[in-house]
Amino acid sequence: MERPLRVIASSLLLLYGLLPARSESPMPDAAPSAEELLCDAAANGTLSLHETQLARCRQLWRQRVDAARTRSQGYVDRMIEDGRLRRELQAKLPPPPPPPVTVETFLNGGDLAYGDVVVTDKGPRVFIGKPGEPAGPEDFVALDSARSPHRGRAKAYGGAYPQPQPQAATPRPAPIQQERKP
Repeated sequence: MERPLRVIASSLLLLYGLLPARSESPMPDAAPSAEELLCDAAANGTLSLHETQLARCRQLWRQRVDAARTRSQGYVDRMIEDGRLRRELQAKLPPPPPPPVTVETFLNGGDLAYGDVVVTDKGPRVFIGKPGEPAGPEDFVALDSARSPHRGRAKAYGGAYPQPQPQAATPRPAPIQQERKP
Protein backbone atom coordinates (compact mmCIF):
# COMPACT_ATOMS: atom_id res chain seq x y z
CA MET A 1 0.00 0.00 0.00
CA GLU A 2 2.84 2.38 0.78
CA ARG A 3 4.46 1.93 -2.64
CA PRO A 4 1.40 3.03 -4.66
CA LEU A 5 1.04 6.09 -2.43
CA ARG A 6 4.64 7.06 -3.16
CA VAL A 7 4.00 6.74 -6.88
CA ILE A 8 0.88 8.90 -6.56
CA ALA A 9 2.71 11.44 -4.41
CA SER A 10 5.62 11.77 -6.81
CA SER A 11 3.17 12.06 -9.73
CA LEU A 12 1.38 14.82 -7.88
CA LEU A 13 4.66 16.61 -7.26
CA LEU A 14 5.51 16.46 -10.95
CA LEU A 15 2.06 17.74 -11.82
CA TYR A 16 2.37 20.50 -9.24
CA GLY A 17 5.72 21.56 -10.70
CA LEU A 18 4.02 22.13 -14.07
CA LEU A 19 1.21 24.27 -12.61
CA PRO A 20 1.70 28.03 -12.14
CA ALA A 21 2.97 29.08 -8.73
CA ARG A 22 0.38 30.11 -6.14
CA SER A 23 0.48 33.27 -4.09
CA GLU A 24 2.21 33.13 -0.71
CA SER A 25 -0.94 33.95 1.27
CA PRO A 26 -3.48 31.29 0.35
CA MET A 27 -7.14 32.06 0.83
CA PRO A 28 -8.75 29.99 3.58
CA ASP A 29 -11.62 28.97 1.27
CA ALA A 30 -9.37 27.98 -1.67
CA ALA A 31 -9.02 24.32 -2.59
CA PRO A 32 -5.82 22.78 -1.25
CA SER A 33 -3.03 22.16 -3.74
CA ALA A 34 -1.48 18.81 -4.48
CA GLU A 35 1.57 19.68 -2.41
CA GLU A 36 -0.63 20.59 0.56
CA LEU A 37 -2.55 17.32 0.19
CA LEU A 38 0.75 15.44 0.11
CA CYS A 39 1.91 17.21 3.27
CA ASP A 40 -1.39 16.50 5.00
CA ALA A 41 -1.04 12.81 4.15
CA ALA A 42 2.49 12.87 5.59
CA ALA A 43 1.21 14.57 8.76
CA ASN A 44 -1.45 11.88 9.20
CA GLY A 45 1.22 9.20 9.00
CA THR A 46 -0.16 7.58 5.87
CA LEU A 47 2.81 8.64 3.75
CA SER A 48 6.53 8.93 4.42
CA LEU A 49 8.46 11.69 2.68
CA HIS A 50 12.11 12.49 2.02
CA GLU A 51 13.90 15.22 3.95
CA THR A 52 13.56 17.80 1.16
CA GLN A 53 9.84 17.11 0.90
CA LEU A 54 9.46 17.34 4.69
CA ALA A 55 11.32 20.66 4.69
CA ARG A 56 8.91 21.99 2.04
CA CYS A 57 5.95 20.72 4.10
CA ARG A 58 7.27 22.45 7.20
CA GLN A 59 7.56 25.66 5.20
CA LEU A 60 3.95 25.28 4.02
CA TRP A 61 2.76 24.62 7.58
CA ARG A 62 4.60 27.72 8.81
CA GLN A 63 2.93 29.75 6.07
CA ARG A 64 -0.47 28.39 7.14
CA VAL A 65 0.23 29.27 10.76
CA ASP A 66 1.42 32.77 9.83
CA ALA A 67 -1.67 33.35 7.67
CA ALA A 68 -3.91 32.17 10.50
CA ARG A 69 -2.11 34.47 12.95
CA THR A 70 -2.55 37.41 10.59
CA ARG A 71 -6.28 36.68 10.17
CA SER A 72 -6.66 36.23 13.91
CA GLN A 73 -4.84 39.47 14.71
CA GLY A 74 -6.99 41.35 12.19
CA TYR A 75 -10.11 39.89 13.79
CA VAL A 76 -8.91 40.85 17.29
CA ASP A 77 -8.08 44.37 16.12
CA ARG A 78 -11.57 44.76 14.61
CA MET A 79 -13.21 43.47 17.79
CA ILE A 80 -11.19 45.88 19.96
CA GLU A 81 -12.10 48.81 17.72
CA ASP A 82 -15.79 47.82 17.67
CA GLY A 83 -15.80 47.57 21.47
CA ARG A 84 -14.17 50.99 21.80
CA LEU A 85 -16.72 52.58 19.45
CA ARG A 86 -19.62 50.89 21.28
CA ARG A 87 -18.34 52.13 24.67
CA GLU A 88 -17.99 55.67 23.28
CA LEU A 89 -21.57 55.59 22.00
CA GLN A 90 -22.87 54.24 25.31
CA ALA A 91 -20.98 56.93 27.23
CA LYS A 92 -22.75 59.62 25.20
CA LEU A 93 -26.21 58.23 26.00
CA PRO A 94 -27.95 59.31 29.20
CA PRO A 95 -28.33 56.58 31.80
CA PRO A 96 -31.60 54.70 31.60
CA PRO A 97 -34.22 55.67 34.14
CA PRO A 98 -34.61 53.25 37.02
CA PRO A 99 -37.52 50.86 36.72
CA PRO A 100 -40.64 52.01 38.54
CA VAL A 101 -41.21 50.56 41.98
CA THR A 102 -44.70 49.13 42.00
CA VAL A 103 -46.70 47.04 44.42
CA GLU A 104 -45.82 43.96 42.37
CA THR A 105 -42.20 44.45 43.42
CA PHE A 106 -43.13 43.50 46.98
CA LEU A 107 -45.38 40.55 46.12
CA ASN A 108 -42.55 38.08 45.54
CA GLY A 109 -40.89 38.58 48.93
CA GLY A 110 -43.65 37.15 51.08
CA ASP A 111 -42.14 38.61 54.25
CA LEU A 112 -44.74 41.35 54.70
CA ALA A 113 -46.97 41.48 57.78
CA TYR A 114 -50.25 43.32 58.36
CA GLY A 115 -49.63 47.07 58.66
CA ASP A 116 -46.21 47.12 56.95
CA VAL A 117 -45.66 50.25 54.88
CA VAL A 118 -43.88 50.10 51.52
CA VAL A 119 -42.97 53.05 49.32
CA THR A 120 -43.81 52.81 45.63
CA ASP A 121 -43.64 55.28 42.77
CA LYS A 122 -47.24 56.29 43.60
CA GLY A 123 -46.53 56.95 47.26
CA PRO A 124 -46.57 54.89 50.44
CA ARG A 125 -48.86 51.88 50.60
CA VAL A 126 -49.94 49.81 53.62
CA PHE A 127 -50.11 46.03 53.45
CA ILE A 128 -53.45 44.77 54.77
CA GLY A 129 -53.21 41.18 53.57
CA LYS A 130 -53.83 38.17 55.75
CA PRO A 131 -51.01 35.82 56.80
CA GLY A 132 -50.94 32.51 55.00
CA GLU A 133 -52.76 33.82 51.95
CA PRO A 134 -50.99 34.84 48.73
CA ALA A 135 -50.66 38.61 48.50
CA GLY A 136 -52.09 40.56 45.59
CA PRO A 137 -52.05 44.18 44.47
CA GLU A 138 -55.43 44.73 46.14
CA ASP A 139 -53.77 44.02 49.54
CA PHE A 140 -51.94 47.36 49.38
CA VAL A 141 -53.90 50.51 50.20
CA ALA A 142 -52.99 54.18 50.59
CA LEU A 143 -52.03 55.47 54.05
CA ASP A 144 -55.14 57.61 54.34
CA SER A 145 -57.49 54.86 53.11
CA ALA A 146 -60.39 53.80 55.34
CA ARG A 147 -58.92 50.25 55.44
CA SER A 148 -55.44 51.44 56.54
CA PRO A 149 -54.43 50.76 60.16
CA HIS A 150 -52.34 53.95 60.05
CA ARG A 151 -55.19 56.22 58.96
CA GLY A 152 -55.23 58.38 62.09
CA ARG A 153 -51.49 59.06 61.92
CA ALA A 154 -51.31 59.62 58.15
CA LYS A 155 -49.88 62.86 56.79
CA ALA A 156 -49.43 64.09 53.24
CA TYR A 157 -46.67 62.28 51.42
CA GLY A 158 -43.71 64.59 50.93
CA GLY A 159 -41.64 62.32 48.67
CA ALA A 160 -38.70 60.07 49.44
CA TYR A 161 -36.67 62.98 50.85
CA PRO A 162 -39.16 65.45 52.34
CA GLN A 163 -37.95 68.97 52.90
CA PRO A 164 -38.43 70.44 56.39
CA GLN A 165 -41.27 72.92 56.47
CA PRO A 166 -40.24 76.41 57.58
CA GLN A 167 -41.63 77.32 60.99
CA ALA A 168 -43.77 80.41 61.05
CA ALA A 169 -42.49 82.95 63.57
CA THR A 170 -44.99 83.35 66.38
CA PRO A 171 -45.18 86.88 67.73
CA ARG A 172 -44.17 87.27 71.35
CA PRO A 173 -46.46 89.14 73.60
CA ALA A 174 -45.25 92.58 74.51
CA PRO A 175 -43.51 92.67 77.85
CA ILE A 176 -45.69 93.88 80.63
CA GLN A 177 -44.39 97.00 82.23
CA GLN A 178 -44.01 96.53 85.89
CA GLU A 179 -44.24 99.40 88.20
CA ARG A 180 -41.31 100.04 90.38
CA LYS A 181 -41.94 100.01 94.00
CA PRO A 182 -39.89 102.49 95.96
